[in-house]
Formats: sequence, structure tokens, C-alpha cells
Amino acid sequence: MKKITLLITLMIISFGQAQTLDGTWKISPQAGAFAVGPSQGNGSYYANSIADITTRSCFFDDEYVFNANGTFNNVLGGQTWIEGWQGGSDACGTPVAPHNGSNAATWTYNSTLNTITLTGVGAYLGLPKAYNGGELSSPAAAPTSITYIVTGFTTNLLTLDIQVGPGLWWRFIMAKQGVAPTCTDGIQNGDETGIDCGGSCPNSCLSQINLPVTFEGNTVNYTVTDFGGSTNSAKVVDPTDSGNMVIRTIKTTDAPLWAGTTISTSAGFSEAIPFTVSNRKMYVNVWSPDAGIPVLLKVEDPLDPTRSCETLTNTTVANGWQTMEFNFDVERPGTAAFNPAFTFKMASIFFNFGTDGATAGEKTYYFDNVSYGTPLLDNNDFEALQFVLFPNPANQKLNVSSSAVINDIIIYNALGQLVAKQDFFSNEISMDISNLAKGLYILSAQVDDVTIRKQFIKE
Repeated sequence: MKKITLLITLMIISFGQAQTLDGTWKISPQAGAFAVGPSQGNGSYYANSIADITTRSCFFDDEYVFNANGTFNNVLGGQTWIEGWQGGSDACGTPVAPHNGSNAATWTYNSTLNTITLTGVGAYLGLPKAYNGGELSSPAAAPTSITYIVTGFTTNLLTLDIQVGPGLWWRFIMAKQGVAPTCTDGIQNGDETGIDCGGSCPNSCLSQINLPVTFEGNTVNYTVTDFGGSTNSAKVVDPTDSGNMVIRTIKTTDAPLWAGTTISTSAGFSEAIPFTVSNRKMYVNVWSPDAGIPVLLKVEDPLDPTRSCETLTNTTVANGWQTMEFNFDVERPGTAAFNPAFTFKMASIFFNFGTDGATAGEKTYYFDNVSYGTPLLDNNDFEALQFVLFPNPANQKLNVSSSAVINDIIIYNALGQLVAKQDFFSNEISMDISNLAKGLYILSAQVDDVTIRKQFIKE
């Protein structure tokens, strides 16, 4: 009996030491580390992207220090992210009192209620504006204490939720500093490219890009390759939609007529584009500063670039998004016709093809949602269809409701692997997801003649 008691005691001590708040924490450098949505854990209203780790570096380096004696410190350094209600312009700036760590503060952790309470005007975790029941509109209104719900607590990660109003929740994911990175800590650290791809693990754990390409998430290698003076292509936040990721391509003044961007590394897609006799169309969402310019799309065999096909079409919208159709049954004049014997596993896009940068001047373009067969849904169509997943997160059943008929549903895991597929012909669907492991999934639905992709969490 004494041995059993001793073992239990050691387990409790070990557990307490493994999960201790004492120490320094930062917002975890990963997508969705701070997010807001209509329910606890739902970040559908806004969630930070991987790009924000760089653009908001002054925020991601802020320290939240839980001292062993019960005192707490916000350590912000010379700059942090300053929002409009603080007199800033949503950019890096000098910390504003009282949210600058100037006041004394304490912390308490209630392991029964799973809550952390900070006491001291201006003390906060995550974002200073979020407090119990509201969001600050003035620094002077800072409360004397804030309580956060502890949703997840491990050696490395701390997940916190706070309700700021009816149907409005913030989530913050924090990473403990000074803890050696591992391949299963859920943090982007070490030499990794994506979440838990590295530390000591190779970057090759990122899955190879494949159609359809949405540039969302951080488990796919979304590298793009410029050539011919088209520089600075990069995955960035959509300038018209902060919740969407796109590729920005700059065609510089020294770019030749044929400057373009390959939508992958030199390896191309993981699978051949499944062209058929009846459908040889691809679609790309494009943002261009000018209407009436030709955009060329080229597909080829990455092992033999002489095996290719090119087609082009003109933009019809200036300073706005449009979905462009590329029909490879209509090749660019003077180029080879489509050859069904070739294996096409790579695609490249050329903006204002045939005009050099010196003539056009430096221009910035954006593209997104590269697909074969049918276009991916744009935001306007999505709102019109009223396509909804619920509940999200889900446990046993995932319900899908659409104002148009759903033909089929495919579910992919975070690595892009197909885990479920089912045909339907209904507006209301209930899917059994009890056999799926916990985690993030992507649901792809064929609705009329468009493809809708939405994320959901299995809990």
C-alpha cells in the first residue's frame, strides 16, 4: 500500500512540475495563435496567419512572465502592436499605459475551475483589449482583474479562452520559453517550416502542393518559383480580406515579356492534373490593377519542359478579384496543341504576358484558388449560397446545410490526405465523423458547379 501511495505521490509531483505556469511565455508562433469567433474555440471571425508572425513581430516577441512568488509582468520591450483604441494605427508602436507593464500585478491559477486570474490594472494575456464581458475602447477603462479559462495546458503550450460578449470569444495559444523543441509540441520552432515539422525533424514533412491550391494552412509546401525578373512572389494576407491567404507577384521594370511564376517548386504537383477529353479547363482567382491585360497559364511536365501547353485570357476587372477560366483546348497561337499523352504536373502563371516591365512599369498582382475542372467559390458566391457547417468544433456528427444541392463531400486531414468521401444529392447532410482523429480538417463540397472548401475541428 505504501508503494502505491508513494507512486501516486510521485506521479502528482511529476505532473505538477511538467505543467507549471512559472516562467516566461509568448504567443505561440503559429497560425491561429490568437483568434476570435462566435463560440469558445471557434476562430471563424478572425485568426492570425503564419505571415503575421513576421508582420506583427513586435507582438509575437512580447513576454508574459509568471513569477514563482505570484507576481506577474508584461514585458513588451520598446514596441508592441498598438491598435486604434490605444491611439495607434494597427501597427508596431510604443507600449501605451497601463498596458505597458508599469503597474504591479499578481497571478493565481485555480486548478479546480481551470482559470487564471491576473490582478492589477493593465495586466493581460494575449491582447490587452479583451476582458471579461467586453473589449476596451479606451486604455483608461482597463479593469483591475481579468480571468481566463484554461482550455489546454501542457509542458509547452497554454491555450486560453475569454468571453468578451454574447456570442464573442477570443482564444490565445501561448508557448513556454526555454523548453527544448520537439516534433510533437504543436509549436513552430527550431528549423521547422510548419507546425511540428521540425526542430530535429526534416522540412520534408510538409506535403507536396497539389490541386486545388488555396494557399491556406501551414502543412503544405506553398513555395512558388519566380523567373524572368518577376520578383518578390510570396504568400501574403489578401489585401481585400484579412482572413484569406494569397500569392503576391510583382512584375518589375526589368522583367522581360515572359516573366512569370511557377505555382510550386521545380517538382511540381504531387499528382498529374486530371485532364479529360471533355474537360481541360483550369481556374485561377486573379487580382490585377488593370483590366484588359492578357494572363497566360502554362502546364507542363516538370521532367520534360518541352512537353507543355499554353493558353491565355484577358482580365476584365481592374483593382478587384475575378475568377479567370483557362481552356487548354484553345492553345495560345503559335504554340503546341494539348497532347493527352503528356503528363502535366506543373503550372505557371504569366501576368500581362507579351509586355515587358519597362513598358508597363512595375505592377503588383495577386492570385489564389488554383483549381481544375470547376472554379473554387469566391466570397460573394459563398455568401449567396449560405453554406454552413455545424457544430464546429464537432465530435460525433458534422452537419452541412446549403441553399443549393450538395453533390458530394470530400474530407482531407491537415496533411492534405483524403480521409472520407461520400456522394449526396441534398441540401441538408449529417456526416458521421466519430472515426476521425482529433484535429483540423478541410471539407471540400461540390455544390452545383462550384467547389466550396471549409475548415472544421474534430474534438
